[in-house]
Amino acid sequence: MEGRIVSVALPLPLLPPFSYRVPSSLSLPERGARVEVPFAGRRVVGVVLGPGQAPPRGELADVVQVIDEVPLIAPPLIDLALWVADYYLAPVGECLRLVMPPQGIRSSRAVARLSADVPDSDDPLVALLRQGPLPVSTLARRLRHDPSAALARLRSAGVVTLDQQLRSSGFRASKVVRLISPAKECKGRAQAEVVRRLQGADGGELPLAELLRDRPSLRGAVKALETAGIVHLEDQRLTRTPLGMEGEAGPRPVPLAGQIDAVRSIVDAVDVGRYAAFLLHGVTGSGKTEVYFLAIEQALKADLGALILVPEIALTPFLVRAAAARFGQSVAVLHSDLSTGERHDEWWRVREGAARVVVGARSAVFAPIERLGLIVVDEEHESSYKQEEAPRYHARDVAVMRARTEGAVVVLGSATPSVESYHNARQGKYVLLALPERVGPQGLPEIEVVDRREALRAGQDPILTTPLLSAIEQRLERAEQVVLLLNRRGYAQSLVCRECGVQAVCPNCSVSLTVHERGRLVECHYCGHERESPQSCAGCGGEYLRLTGYGTERVIERLKEAVPHARLARLDRDVTRKRGAVARILRAFESGEVDVLVGTQMIAKGHDFPNVTLVGVIDADVGLGLPDFRAAERTFQLLTQVAGRAGRGAVKGAVVLQSHLPEHYALSHACEQDYGAYFERETEYRRTMGYPPFTALLNIVVRSNRAPRAASEAQAVATALRAVARGHYRVLGPAAAPLARLHGDFRQQVLMKGQRAAMRAAARAVLTQRYGAVRWPGVVVDVDPTSLM
Repeated sequence: MEGRIVSVALPLPLLPPFSYRVPSSLSLPERGARVEVPFAGRRVVGVVLGPGQAPPRGELADVVQVIDEVPLIAPPLIDLALWVADYYLAPVGECLRLVMPPQGIRSSRAVARLSADVPDSDDPLVALLRQGPLPVSTLARRLRHDPSAALARLRSAGVVTLDQQLRSSGFRASKVVRLISPAKECKGRAQAEVVRRLQGADGGELPLAELLRDRPSLRGAVKALETAGIVHLEDQRLTRTPLGMEGEAGPRPVPLAGQIDAVRSIVDAVDVGRYAAFLLHGVTGSGKTEVYFLAIEQALKADLGALILVPEIALTPFLVRAAAARFGQSVAVLHSDLSTGERHDEWWRVREGAARVVVGARSAVFAPIERLGLIVVDEEHESSYKQEEAPRYHARDVAVMRARTEGAVVVLGSATPSVESYHNARQGKYVLLALPERVGPQGLPEIEVVDRREALRAGQDPILTTPLLSAIEQRLERAEQVVLLLNRRGYAQSLVCRECGVQAVCPNCSVSLTVHERGRLVECHYCGHERESPQSCAGCGGEYLRLTGYGTERVIERLKEAVPHARLARLDRDVTRKRGAVARILRAFESGEVDVLVGTQMIAKGHDFPNVTLVGVIDADVGLGLPDFRAAERTFQLLTQVAGRAGRGAVKGAVVLQSHLPEHYALSHACEQDYGAYFERETEYRRTMGYPPFTALLNIVVRSNRAPRAASEAQAVATALRAVARGHYRVLGPAAAPLARLHGDFRQQVLMKGQRAAMRAAARAVLTQRYGAVRWPGVVVDVDPTSLM
C-alpha cells in the first residue's frame, strides 16, 4: 500500500501538506490532480503534490474521490506555488490557491436528507426535509436556531443521514436547440414552425430563449420534437465577457530606432527559447507599450503565450482595449475588479487555450498559460505588486521566477525602475534596454516648482497657489485638459480640538480619522471604521473642533469655487469602490467630457491623454515624512510618473509642483527627470544604512489584542533569533510598529537584516519551534518587505 499514499495540500492556512491513502477502488491520481479528502470532520478539495509517507504510527485517512483524471494544474505552476510557499514562508495550501481556478478549491457543505423509511412525525425539522434534501445552513436559517442537536438525535434514530456536498462548477450555461433530422415528418403547425426557424438559423441551431422569445407557446412543440428525435437540446456554455474589452485598431505608430533595437533584443531571446531577463528603462512617453506589443506579436507567431502585468486595476482599461484591438479574441483579462463569473470564465479561456495573451494585475502572474514565452511587468517599480496579505509574495519577483522555471523571457518596464531592479541590471542579472527619448516632437514637459512656504507667507491659497491656478485657467481657455495629483483622499486629514489639541482617532487603530463628505463623516483608512463626525472632543469635551489638512474632496470643492465653469471629476479609492467606476471616469476624461481630473496615485502612471497639457501636484511632500526607507524613492517615482502625463500630444506639456521641501533630492531630480543622478544619491544612502539592494530584509510582526502579550511574544522571538544568528544577520527590535495598533491588535515588530537564506531558515525554525508546524497564530512574516509600516 506504500505506493498508494499521496501528499495532498489543502486550501487552508496550514503549513505542511498531509498524507492520504488511495483505496484500490480509485485510480491513483497524478501530480496536480484534485482530490476530495476528509479533514476535521468535513470534506475538502486538495491538490496532489506527489507520493506521500506513511506515518510512524496510526492510520491514514482515505481519499474519498479523485476529481481530475487529467491534472488541472500544470507541473510548472505547481512548482511555482511550492517556490512561493518556501520563499515567503507561507502555507502550501494557500499558495496553491493562487494557481487554482477562481472558486476552484471548494470546501463541502453538509446536506441533510431523510432515510428511506421514516415514520410520521411532528418534528419541524423532519417536516422541512420531507420537501427534499437541504443544506444544514438552510435548515438553521429556516428554523431560526442551530439544528445540530436535533440532527444528532435524528441521526442516532436512523431518521436522518448527513452527506457532504461539493459546490457546482461555476460555469453558466443556456439551452440550445439543434436540428438533427429535418427530413422527419412534423405533427402540427407549431412543430413545423420550430423546424422552419431552425432551418433558417446559422448552423441549424438557436438558443432556446431566442427561439421562444416571441412565441412562448412553442415550448411544447420543442419538447415533442425532442421526443421524436427531430431536434436535440443541449447545454451550451456562456462566456461572461468583462467590460472594456472592446478595442478599435488605430494606425500603428512607426517605431523609433530605440524601440526597434529593444524589440530585436527581446525577440532574439524569445526565439532562443531560454530564460532571459530585461529591464526596459524608458522615459515617460517613450513607447514602452509598443515595444511590448511588437514582442508579443512575435511570441504569438511562434505559438507561445504572453502575459502583461500592470500594478493597478485602474491601468487595465486602456491597456486591455489596446491589446484587444491588436490581438483580438486571444486576449483575456484577470483582476479582482471582475465579477466572480467573469473571472471564472476568463481563467478557463486561458486554461483551455482560447486566450493566449493575458492582461492583469498582481494575481495574473499565476495565469494558466501553456507554452509561456514572454512575461511583461509594466511599471515594475510599483509597490502594489507586493501582496499585503498572506501569502505575501511580490508579483514582479514571482514573474522572474516563473520565467526562469518555464524558460521564458521576462521584461521589466519602467520610467523609474526600482532601485533593486536597476542595481540588478548594473550587476548583470538583467539586460538593460534604454529608451531615452519621448515619442513625438514636444519632448518632456517643463516643470515649475512653487515653494509653498513663500506662497503661504504671501497669503496665497494653500491648495491652489497663484501660479497653479493661473496655469489651470490658461488651459481651460484653450480647451485643454488638466490632471491634478494629491495622494491623499478625503476632505480633511483630521479633526483637532482647539482647546486641548487632541485628534479624533480610530478606536481600532493608532491613526487619526480622516474627514469625508465635507465634514459629515469620519473614517479610518485602515480598518474602515466609519461614523458621523463628532460634535465635541473625546478628551476634554470641548465643542470647538477644527479641520486640518485636506484631501481630494477638498480640492474638488476649491476648484468649483475658483473655476466654476470647469467640468470636474475625481478618481480615488472612495469613488471607485463601485465596479466599473474606474473605466467610466477614465473614458469620460479621454472623450473630453471632463476638463480637470483630480486624483490620487492611480492617475499618475500608465495613462495616455493627448489633450492633457498641464499636470499640477498639489502637495509634492505627501509621503516624504513616513518612517520608511523607501519614502524618497516612492516620492521620486510618483512625481516623475505624474509629470509624464503632460504633453503627450501636439502641445508641449507643463508641470506645476507645489512643495514645502523643493530642495529635497527626490524632488529636485524628479524635476530634472534625471533618474541616473537620483539612483546614485539613493544608493549611497542605502549602502550606508544597510538597506536593499545591499542587504536583505525580513520583517516579523507579532500581534495580540493585549499590548503586554504582543511585547513579550516579540521579545521571545527576537531573543531566539539572535541566539542562532551566527553573524549571518542582525536583529533589530522588538519595537512597536509604526502602526502600533491595527484592527484592534497591538503590533510589535522584529526586523532582520542580512543574508536572505539564513534569515528565512532561522525564522522558519524559531517560529516552528515556538508555535508548531501547523500554524503561527498572531505572527506575520514578510520576506523582502516593501513597507515597514
